Amino acid sequence: MMTRSLYEFKGRNFTADHRDMLLSSIRRDFYTADCSVYQDREDLYFSNSRSFAGYIPISRHRTIGIHTVTRRTLKEVRSNSSDTFLVWLPMRGAITITQNGRTATVEPGSFALSYGNEPLCIGTLSDDESEHLSYQITAPAHLVSQAIPEPRRLCAISFSTTQGGARIARDLFLSLYEESDNLDRASAETLALSALNALFRTVNQEGAEQGRSLSVREVKLQRLMDYLELNYSDSELTTEKVARDCGISTRYLHYLLKSKGTRFYDYLWQARLNSAYQQLTDPALARRTISEIAYAIGFKSSAHFSRAFRNQFSKSPREVRETLSNKAQKDTVNDDETQRWMEGPVDEGVTRPSTSLREALHPPLMN
Repeated sequence: MMTRSLYEFKGRNFTADHRDMLLSSIRRDFYTADCSVYQDREDLYFSNSRSFAGYIPISRHRTIGIHTVTRRTLKEVRSNSSDTFLVWLPMRGAITITQNGRTATVEPGSFALSYGNEPLCIGTLSDDESEHLSYQITAPAHLVSQAIPEPRRLCAISFSTTQGGARIARDLFLSLYEESDNLDRASAETLALSALNALFRTVNQEGAEQGRSLSVREVKLQRLMDYLELNYSDSELTTEKVARDCGISTRYLHYLLKSKGTRFYDYLWQARLNSAYQQLTDPALARRTISEIAYAIGFKSSAHFSRAFRNQFSKSPREVRETLSNKAQKDTVNDDETQRWMEGPVDEGVTRPSTSLREALHPPLMN
């Protein structure tokens, strides 16, 4: 089956409209989730594509100058079920997976699982050349459960692909993605299932020890922190609701947070204000109003939000937003002046930039 593009962006300004199209792609091809996109440099590239090995989807995610954070909350899980596992294979950069009470950093030479029907947070990290490349294999839950006892407890654990069957499986999936147009469906499906089984054997061999590495208290603490990280924007969040969803008592909730040196509402307000600051300084969200940001992160009053924000950052939300706007205007003026200088008439005694300097000022986007 032919490889198809799920989403692609190439340019300098990742706007709110581009983000909306990305979210639509994630919902259509994976599950309902929220994705934050952060620019690391001017020239940007972002693509998601997919091929099939029989009925097994193999997706490829590639970015240049961008890193992302994708969150799927309990509310989104309940409204949009996805009884599938993703096998993550990073090739450049890394992936962070937070789920089921633990966080794993998955680097090239390793793989990890995540489960679509539990809250999770996925982050992509770039390498030293600002590039990220990873593959995701979608596997139905019944297929994974046949090979791995209790697979959900082994999510967000990094397993090696540097030797043996796991290494062969990794290389086979890369080949299946590239050669999908040249294989018949039955052959591709047989190879994909064999590769999955090889990875699952690695999970069974390495997972028993790693799955026992955390104490009961540590698992509950990480599960609580994961829950708060994914749901802090819920304006109706209370200690009773969090404790119930995490399967602990409110008294134990306070005990766990105290062991982290914080309290429930202190953590909640800090997380909300940090999120607000990120959104106010994100060019892709420049069209989102301050009130919209306040309500989106869990404040019920824009006035309350403004007071809390100023107390935290010594600046009002409007002042922070204006700083971003002024910087963007300055960058635009500088770009316009550079363009006029390069393309305008040449006066005597003035040397126009060479092609190499022109490329240095505005480097071409990598393919």
